Amino acid sequence: MSPRPPDRDAPDWEPPPDSVEIESELPPDSPAAPDPEPAPDAPGAPGTLTEDAQALLQSARAALASYGDHLRSLKRLFLEEFALARDAVVAALVFLLLSMVMVATAYALLTVLVVLGLRWAGLPWMLAVFVPLAFSVVFAWLAIVRARALFRYADFESTRRQLEHGLTVPKEAESKE
Repeated sequence: MSPRPPDRDAPDWEPPPDSVEIESELPPDSPAAPDPEPAPDAPGAPGTLTEDAQALLQSARAALASYGDHLRSLKRLFLEEFALARDAVVAALVFLLLSMVMVATAYALLTVLVVLGLRWAGLPWMLAVFVPLAFSVVFAWLAIVRARALFRYADFESTRRQLEHGLTVPKEAESKE
């Protein structure tokens, strides 16, 4: 009769050194450890190719929908800011017109006061009216000259010159290089 094998559940039992334990578990980080079985209800679990392709397509559609919503929000924001800017420009033009009327009124009253002061100083009416008129004409002429000088910058001269040359680099610019 063969000796009875030792009980593996006994607290003092140790396997013999040359035996291999078949049911031993490897640590989970071991390269030889088998991949765990995915839970069927777990998200991200690998499925069939068709299911994965459908999930990818749904994800792409959700991303495109998100971009579309974002662009629609930006469009709404731009349109509202444009409307706000339009209203602000209209209000600014109204106040600019109001200030021009007030400046013109103040200028007219100042001219009347100058004429009355010159008349009180003993100048004849014609000369008293001519002095503020001459000042106004000189000031208007200086304003016209300055405005014409500034309008020269608003004619896109460089752009027109470049278009006449066919969008090529001018020869004088090539010679500098």
